[in-house]
Amino acid sequence: MTMSNKIRVLCIQPSTVSARFAFLAIALKWSIGATPRPSRLRIGPHDLEPEGSEAAFWQFALRHAFSSQSILVTRGDHWDVSASVDGDEVHAFGRKFALRQCLF
Repeated sequence: MTMSNKIRVLCIQPSTVSARFAFLAIALKWSIGATPRPSRLRIGPHDLEPEGSEAAFWQFALRHAFSSQSILVTRGDHWDVSASVDGDEVHAFGRKFALRQCLF
């Protein structure tokens, strides 16, 4: 079975201070060896498998902690931690996707 080419671009906003710094705590524990690489993370209603390097996870965690929102790009139950959105293009999972529809 192949993975669908459709992606979702999700915007998340931390509702508490602890939620704002949760990814930093995960990155720190992972980096010092207190926990293994996270295989799945529950983010709101989404149970996702993060894909990407430890450095990419750190970059995501820092952006999330110091901004008021974060963008998650998912495909199926996989989340590309190094994904980015540039205008109407999404760079994720080693490909470029056209951003065709945005639901708010």
